[in-house]
Amino acid sequence: MIRILHTADWQMGLRARHVANAAAAVRAARMDSARQLIQSANALGVDAVVLAGDVFEDTSVGDRLVHELLTVLQDSRAPVYVLPGNHDPLTPDSVYLRASWRGRPAHIRMLESDSGVPIPGTNGVLLPAPLRHKSGMRDPTAGWAPRVEGNDIRIGVAHGSLRIEGKYASDDFPIALDAVTRSNLDYLALGHWHSHYVYQQRTAYAGSHEVTKFGETGAGQALLVEIASHGAIPQLTPVSTGLLTWQAQELDLSQGCGLELARIRQAVAALPHPGKTLLRLHTLGTSSDEDSVALTALVDELWGKGFLHVELERQDVSRANAEGRLAELAPSSDLLTALLKQLSRNEPPPGPTATTDTVRAEARHLLAELAMEVWK
Repeated sequence: MIRILHTADWQMGLRARHVANAAAAVRAARMDSARQLIQSANALGVDAVVLAGDVFEDTSVGDRLVHELLTVLQDSRAPVYVLPGNHDPLTPDSVYLRASWRGRPAHIRMLESDSGVPIPGTNGVLLPAPLRHKSGMRDPTAGWAPRVEGNDIRIGVAHGSLRIEGKYASDDFPIALDAVTRSNLDYLALGHWHSHYVYQQRTAYAGSHEVTKFGETGAGQALLVEIASHGAIPQLTPVSTGLLTWQAQELDLSQGCGLELARIRQAVAALPHPGKTLLRLHTLGTSSDEDSVALTALVDELWGKGFLHVELERQDVSRANAEGRLAELAPSSDLLTALLKQLSRNEPPPGPTATTDTVRAEARHLLAELAMEVWK
């Protein structure tokens, strides 16, 4: 039996320009999440902590940050294995060649060659694929030899993109889908994709230990990997480590700005820790000038509630522009011309409960929706 805590993509020193006002807090959270991860590793009593690349954001991070991270890692009771990734490769200016890193405690070990590394006290062997460039078209696992006889549990450690159609780029260190079977591995611990992803039971991305941006699902965790013996299917258990919440809310303004704003207020009121929450409001549909004023007021209101970050991403279209565009297109379409004519009639609406205002509101809504479709 072997038990490791698999993690990757810490990217210490992340600049976080996409949330510039909260960048310092985001960087601090990544370090705090690393502490949480090491505490979890100690509590779980794992045999090793495996960092599958991109521990640092780049090669220009300061030595103070290096020392701070080493202070965190030295608290691990199990050996910590660090693989260079594409953000922190083994280049001549690598962080890992500095005196500040070379002075690390003995149980923090570099995976700097492709030679097998036994995990003390177990029959487990790590098979590393360290990166020496920031990008590359070669499969970093291509040099791994097939298994020799024995009962050792072989765990590959690599950084790159699984060669899944639509999910990788040619210069993104593409990893063959048969890497596990080709090298007879019991498990392949990957880094590079920040979201948790498992491929055919024996290959997995753990997910970044802390969410990096909006829309990044399956992050804020590590992966406890337990392998009973050579050939056994690994048991994979997510271990929560993330401290920040990145909450994206979508507003379809065509549904009525007032209703959407009320819904958003209700949703954010349920968030337990505003000071650790980053918010993005993403708008769709069509809007009026009054809607824009209300949205600005909402953003100010949310800042006042103490959220760590609030941003408004507008992808709605003003009704005036949509109606103008529709008017331009109408002469080229008999259907649009007929529809516009129908909507512009002032006849009393059918039915005993409908009002002229209701019909006009519905007409405006239909017009806006149609404008959105033809806008595409």
